[in-house]
Amino acid sequence: MSSIWKLNGQDVYVDEYENEISPSVAELNPINSSSSTYHYIFTPDDNISVRGHVIGSGRITLIEAGVGSTVTLISDLIPGGITVLFESWSYERLPTTCQNIDGTLPTDAPVYRITATLRL
Repeated sequence: MSSIWKLNGQDVYVDEYENEISPSVAELNPINSSSSTYHYIFTPDDNISVRGHVIGSGRITLIEAGVGSTVTLISDLIPGGITVLFESWSYERLPTTCQNIDGTLPTDAPVYRITATLRL
């Protein structure tokens, strides 16, 4: 059974997700000809990859409007929601003749398989 998440305010029936967390890295580089040390601290990106289904072309359009900007992600893991950078996504329309996943849309609404990459 899929979890229902909301991405940019629209329902996504999530089949699977991956979370890639990278630790903060600090580099200490001695500077020649002095007793100084150059400190370089950075935090790599933490990415989430979400795969699932979206019902209806109107919802696809509204989700796509958020690509490249910060959006809210609401899930069963984070019920209050979290702001994420919507980095990229891809989708394909599935060859279906009838959908009965979302009762608020007509049964002939298109079904899309999506993959979204989000940055925490």
